[in-house]
Amino acid sequence: ALSLVLAGLSTPLVLSVHTIVSFDFATSVIPGWHTTIFPPYFVAGAIFSGFAMVQTLLIICRRIMGLEDYITVGHIEAMNKVIVLTGSIVGVAYLTELFMAWYSQVIYEQAAFQWRIMGPYWWSYWAMMTCNVVSPQLFWFKKLRRNVPFTFIMSIVVNIGMWFERFVIIVTSLYRDYLPSSWTYYSPTWPEVGFYLGTFGLFFTCFFLFAKYFPVIAIAEIKFVLKTSGESYKRKMAQIDEKTTEEFVHEQADAHHH
Repeated sequence: ALSLVLAGLSTPLVLSVHTIVSFDFATSVIPGWHTTIFPPYFVAGAIFSGFAMVQTLLIICRRIMGLEDYITVGHIEAMNKVIVLTGSIVGVAYLTELFMAWYSQVIYEQAAFQWRIMGPYWWSYWAMMTCNVVSPQLFWFKKLRRNVPFTFIMSIVVNIGMWFERFVIIVTSLYRDYLPSSWTYYSPTWPEVGFYLGTFGLFFTCFFLFAKYFPVIAIAEIKFVLKTSGESYKRKMAQIDEKTTEEFVHEQADAHHH
């Protein structure tokens, strides 16, 4: 019951949090930020990057902790379907931004996106487009969706692409403003690099501690999962497959009779 309540609360929480965060950008007057597509774009991007990060951690834990019977390839494939869907939505948002910059005929918006595509940071924009839009389309192929090593690599690629998205949104919108005299080329400082690495350290420390001292899979769900992936269930089904049709029918008839 509690899990259902938390699941019900998580959906509006995700929608509200990322929508409000997007308003911080959309309500500004900075070219590249002042757009109403940001709320759904941020929500789709959050689900997209969240599923990719879960895949990265899930596949590692699945292998190291021997959870193949509980976290099946079917689960991984279902998550990959969500990734390709949300990745496509994010791609539509990228194209919509470009279209609105052209359609609005606002020279500042057009200049902002022109510099993103062909300016000094062109490499970050095209890395973002490649990782977030092009690469997830490979999951349309079932063979690749069910390939665990390929999924692991793709999850890292998506995470890298979402990092570039943040870089494009922040850096390429701020390094050139309305005054050409203030234009500059951004380069990170050592404190910024330290904070960035520190977030990795804090997150993985908390994650590893949780994985060590708490169950990584909900106990209530294991019984259901084992019906399709448990070793005992598979052995039982293997024994049934070895029997002839007549033996199986007689056994079921005897069991029903008793």
